[in-house]
Formats: sequence, structure tokens, C-alpha cells
Amino acid sequence: MDPMKETHGNVISVSSSGFEKFELSEPPEPEQSPRPKRQPESGSQNSTYCPSCGAANPASNRHCEECGARLSQAPLPTAPRPAVQATAGVRAALAISGLLFGVVIVALLFNVFAGDDPATSTTIASTSTTVPVVEENGPIAVISETCSVEGISSFVCANLTSGTDDSYQVNWEELQETDERIRIRLTFDQPMVIQQIIWRGLTEETRFRQNYRARGLVIEASDSVSALNHELEDIPGEQSIVYAAMGANWIEFEIQSAYVATLTDGNVFKELAIDEIIVIGRPQVTATGNESTTSTTTAP
Repeated sequence: MDPMKETHGNVISVSSSGFEKFELSEPPEPEQSPRPKRQPESGSQNSTYCPSCGAANPASNRHCEECGARLSQAPLPTAPRPAVQATAGVRAALAISGLLFGVVIVALLFNVFAGDDPATSTTIASTSTTVPVVEENGPIAVISETCSVEGISSFVCANLTSGTDDSYQVNWEELQETDERIRIRLTFDQPMVIQQIIWRGLTEETRFRQNYRARGLVIEASDSVSALNHELEDIPGEQSIVYAAMGANWIEFEIQSAYVATLTDGNVFKELAIDEIIVIGRPQVTATGNESTTSTTTAP
């Protein structure tokens, strides 16, 4: 190809220095001016114009239909925050709380409208304890009677604790001649606390005076430290002797002297007569019993 031949388009030539030279046979096209923004058309009142390209858009649009730019610079509306979901445990607790509240309301209403119902009693607790039971003083049971001198005929020693009008009688004048003393022992079934002695002579005044009557006594119990000297009064019937002993299994009386028999209604006797001897006290060992304590709540 002839290098000097005129061609259309690009021309390649070689200079004398050996460098290739590129040239364009046509001048470059002039640069295009930037696209003018569309001017808003007059008379469109319900349109929103894009601040970027100037295109008209319906007023309800948020973005331009031409370029996609936002039509308004105001903050976008945000959706409300989702509600916090409660866990299963919280829901159960709320349900139970609501149920209890309902029960309380129902109970209050019931009490208001049914206030005349009888009271109810509820037992809360019961406890049982063992406590000693102290028996009251009373006549002590005698299991045996022993007299140093047997009684005359049917007026025997057992009559002293028989609880009847039968008496114990001995020939006192004969005992005086031999200087013999009368000793009477009453035996119990267990150790006793003795508080008192009731001595009973003949109750009928005439018979009482016609016989000898006990006067001076010496009283001693099985566990006593010392004996008690006591002088009886010369009166018919009962008289009390204060005597204390602890843990006594027996008690003994010694008759040391007597009041002289008196001639009454033309009769006088040689015998000393005793109607009854009663020992007052209680057992030394106290019984035990169960005591229950109950706590009770009464609701109206």
C-alpha cells in the first residue's frame, strides 16, 4: 500500500526517523453538552417533581419514576416496634396470679353476702405431753391390822378398819396388872404420804363413859425420823391428830395410858374400847397422765 496515499479514517505513516505516526483524518466530534433538566410543566398541581432530574411524578410516589431518586427528604415512616413476647413461665405466672385474684374476689363477695353462716373451727396442731397427776388426800387403804393384844370375843383388831360400828375392846385392868402395852400396826399396800389421823371412840355417851378410853399415844411410821407423843381428849366420837410422814408402808400406835371408866346408869366396865382408826394421805408415787394441747383457729 502506498504510504502517501490519502485514506479515510486513521492514517498510519512512517517518519524518516523510523517512528510510526498515527493521525486521524477526521476531526473529533464536539463534546455533547449535559442533558438539561426537565423544567416542571406549569399547571400540574398534583405532581411532585424530582429534585434530581426534575421529572414530574404523582404526588403519592416516594421515588422518582425516571431516575429512582427520593422525592422527599423527610424521614421515612418506620413500623412500630414488635411487642415483647413473654416466655412460657411468665405467662404461667400471670395466669396463676389472675386466678388467685379471682378466687380472692369471689371469697370476699361470698363473705359479704353470706356473713350469717355459722363459724367454722379448724384444728391447726395437737401435741401430747406426760405430766404427773397428784392425787388428793383421802382415807388410805389398809391391807392388814396387827394388835399386840387380841380383842375380847368379837371385838377383834379387824374392827378398827372395818368402817362399821363394831369396836375393838381389851381388858385394860388386866393389862395394867401385868404392865403390858397395847400396840396397833396398820400396814399399807404401797409407800404413802400421811397427813392426818382420825381417832374415833365410842359415839354413844353412856357406853363411852362406862369403858376405859385411850389417853396417851405414841405414834410412829415406818419412814419417820422420830415418834410423836400425843394426848387424846376425853370426848366421844371423832378427833383429829395432825401427823406427817413420807413414804410410810405402815403406821403404829402405842397406848400408854387411859381415862378411867366411870360408873354410869349403874354400870362400869373393865374394857378399853376403840371404834375406828382412819389414816388420811395419798400414795408416795404419783401417777402420770397424758395432757393434750390443741391449737384451734375459728374463722367467722
